[in-house]
Amino acid sequence: MLSRFCFAVALVVPVFFTPATRAGDKAAAAITVVLGAQTREIAPLVGELKDKREHKILGLTFWEGELVGRRVVITRTASGKVNAAVSAALAIDHFHPSEVLVTGAAGSLNSELKPCDVVIAAKTVQHDSVRHHSSGVDRRGARNPITGQRNPVFLEAAPRLLDLAKRAATKTDFIPMSGDDAQSSPTAVRVVTGTVATGDAFVESGEKRKELRNALQADAVEMEGAAVAQVCHQFGVPCLVIRCVSDTADETAMADFETYAAAAAANAARLVYGIIRELAGAGCAPRP
Repeated sequence: MLSRFCFAVALVVPVFFTPATRAGDKAAAAITVVLGAQTREIAPLVGELKDKREHKILGLTFWEGELVGRRVVITRTASGKVNAAVSAALAIDHFHPSEVLVTGAAGSLNSELKPCDVVIAAKTVQHDSVRHHSSGVDRRGARNPITGQRNPVFLEAAPRLLDLAKRAATKTDFIPMSGDDAQSSPTAVRVVTGTVATGDAFVESGEKRKELRNALQADAVEMEGAAVAQVCHQFGVPCLVIRCVSDTADETAMADFETYAAAAAANAARLVYGIIRELAGAGCAPRP
């Protein structure tokens, strides 16, 4: 029986993961890397690892073990694009994963998404990778140092991972947003496939929120996902970003984040757990 994780969201909220049948040797040989910026974003997954081993690489800690029959490596990146890119590059170089998953909280740019709702990123974009000029800004991808070509502005997730995430979402028991008072019922968690914008800024401005939504049609904003996606794109590793809304990226963002960040971290981790379970069941071959 798998252990219980508790997260404080006004009250202590239990997190349960459902056991799965052990996968075959082929699935166990593949490796999935999971990255999260904060400890609470990876703690539920690290705690579930069997035969856990700890690796220190240039001072960073990577936990390796088995999760529902699949080899998994998990690390905390800390916040920001550079930190996330460093962790992703080290993980790819040392563990040669079949895929990289990013988990954690985000601010909502889509007015239909509330705290505890989940975004599966079909695309990621770095909202602060721009050329400023007198008549506005031009958005462009960073130049790939391997090929010399520019990366796409919008980096697309691997279709296989998107399909697995959508399937996993239908089987995942999410933590709903609590009602506003004792008589209110919890709001059902909404899961959407959309665009996640990344930048080195915590957005708590209604004006900036509107700007990012209008310019990029993004559903959520955070500080790591697209940077990891860029590293994975350049090294040919499939990547998927999973985000759960902790705030609405406006003037109440910090207060909302403090209220909902734990539940958001838990929901994202639950879906990542489900994706790993689907990967194990799919028996995906390891990356060459």
